[in-house]
Amino acid sequence: MKEKSRRCQKLVGLALSVVCLLALAGHGVGAQSTSAGELKSVDPQAIKALVAANKGKVVFLNFFATYCVPCHTEFPDIMKLQTKYKDSLQVVEVSMNDRTDAVEKAEMLKYLGEQKPPFPVYIASSTDDEFYKSMDPRWAQSEALPMTMIFDRDGKEAHFYQKALSLAEMERDVTPLLASSH
Repeated sequence: MKEKSRRCQKLVGLALSVVCLLALAGHGVGAQSTSAGELKSVDPQAIKALVAANKGKVVFLNFFATYCVPCHTEFPDIMKLQTKYKDSLQVVEVSMNDRTDAVEKAEMLKYLGEQKPPFPVYIASSTDDEFYKSMDPRWAQSEALPMTMIFDRDGKEAHFYQKALSLAEMERDVTPLLASSH
């Protein structure tokens, strides 16, 4: 019995070591919102303020999570979109991973360290129903990921999606907004 207990303790210790190593590996994450391996937590009001702060640019606001398979498919295309239109487009990414769960947070930091996105990535302050409702009542009905909202240069919502978008779909929506003057 003692041997089983010691093995269990060793496994827990090993798991904690892995989590710590993953967190340390995320220290060099290139996202602008990260510092010292941390993701800046944002609530719906802060997210809306980020959109408003980018008035004059088209804003591509995307919500994703490491456990969301379609999000992994979409993420590289979002990076291409930001790189291609960097002067007049601002991508803002918000992770819906549970910020209070050390493993989920470590997974997100590892993912961002591998991807090196050219835009800020934040983590949602909460994953409760109120967060979804405060962002958009349509989203609160399903809480599906990924979720994207595209805003014109004046900060007015132009598009809303609860599915993964291809680069072609993103450009179809963003290009006319980029062409319009504010």
